[in-house]
Formats: sequence, C-alpha cells, structure tokens
Amino acid sequence: MVIAVERFIDVSDGVLWAEDTGEDLPPVVLVHPGVGDARIWDPVWERLGGRHRLIRYDVRGFGRSAPPAGPFSRLDDLRRLLDRLGVGPALFAGCSMGGGTALDLALAEPDRVRGLVLACPGISGAPPAHDPGDEPDSDDPDVFVEQGVARWARAGRDPLVVDLLRSAVRFWLNWGGDFLADDGDAWSRLEEVATPSVLLLGDLERPSFVPACVEAARRIPGCRLVRLPGADHFLPLRAPDAVTEALVTLSR
Repeated sequence: MVIAVERFIDVSDGVLWAEDTGEDLPPVVLVHPGVGDARIWDPVWERLGGRHRLIRYDVRGFGRSAPPAGPFSRLDDLRRLLDRLGVGPALFAGCSMGGGTALDLALAEPDRVRGLVLACPGISGAPPAHDPGDEPDSDDPDVFVEQGVARWARAGRDPLVVDLLRSAVRFWLNWGGDFLADDGDAWSRLEEVATPSVLLLGDLERPSFVPACVEAARRIPGCRLVRLPGADHFLPLRAPDAVTEALVTLSR
C-alpha cells in the first residue's frame, strides 16, 4: 500500500486537491483526463509505489478540487502546484487533457520535465475530434455519462469508469470549455519538444482521436509510439502495466 498525504493547494483564485507521497525519490506527476479525475491513476499509483515520489491532483471542478471561480489556466495551476510542493525536474504522465497540459509544460518550461508519457494526449491546437454519428452533448447528467461510455469506453463499462464519467459531468455541465484558458498551441510546436517521450495509444481509441496521436508521435523528436490492444481512452485503467513500464523506462 502506498502511503501519501492529501493536501489542498492554493492557486490563483482557487484550491486544488492533491496527493503526494513526499518521499526523497525521483518525482512522477500524474495528470488526469477530462473524462475523470485523479482516481484514474489508482493502478499505476500502486505499481510505482516505493520507486518514485508520486504526485497527483484534481483539476479545478473535477473530483475533490474546488469549483472554478472563473476561467483558469491548467498550465498555470500545474506550475503553482509544483512550486507549492517543491517539485524539481520530474517525469510526467498525462492522459488525454492531462497529456496536453504536460506537453504544454514541456514546451513552456522544459527544465521542469525529465520525460513524458503521453496517454492518448489531447494536444492544444490539434484538430478537433469528431466522429460521424456523435450527438450533441446532453444537458442530462445520466445521458451525458452514457454518451461518454459510448465515445470513450469502447473496452467496456465498469463501475469505476462510470463513476469517473459522473465526476467529469460536474465540470462539463456546470462550467465547460469556456472556463479553460488557451494554454498554447503545442500542435504547431511538436518538433520543439526536447524531452524523452513515449506516446501510448489503444486500439479501441475513438477513431477521430487516432490520427492526431499518430502524427504527434511522428513529429515529436525521438518519441516512441506504443499501440496497446484492448485499450480505449481510459488507458491508465486499461493498461496500467504499459504506463508503468513507460515511466520506469524513462527514469533509467
């Protein structure tokens, strides 16, 4: 069992819930997707325990973090969180929206990032993902969750996946994309990424999401693309061994 301390971190006009093992070990920071919260990292967290100082947090309006008071920058919040916790250069694993934030940090402040594991990353400035037959997002929380299962959980529904989607509903139905500041255009700068990187992509990923991930892996210098059978957008849950292996490899 991994022993960690829960903390509430003051950021600009907001408060983030965070969990930190606080050990004197190489740090790993885990950044969750927009279809859940920090619990998506549970299997990876357990596998990495004792090998790294582990940090994870909930973005404003997700999970245990406070609601946003207004538009906010996920990149600035991550910077403040790292400063408050005294985290030096670290490995970062980000899934979807969280992968985009980690990538934005690697471009803005490369000295902070020792390596990147990008799990089906949502990259700032990338072409939007839209599949034929997608219905407009429903305002009904139950319908919204079922839409999320159909779009992002093609490997199958299970209680945690549904609960993570219910957690995400709070943000998207109350505040949504209008509250997310534009943190950059990583898509136009992928060739500038100067940190060792691995991009993980499940074969059950949403089809319209795949081309941008494949192109990103091609354009990021030295990036290794790993395709994972039976995995969808919830990669940290579906393929925790692959995520862990990628982090351990980058830490060597």
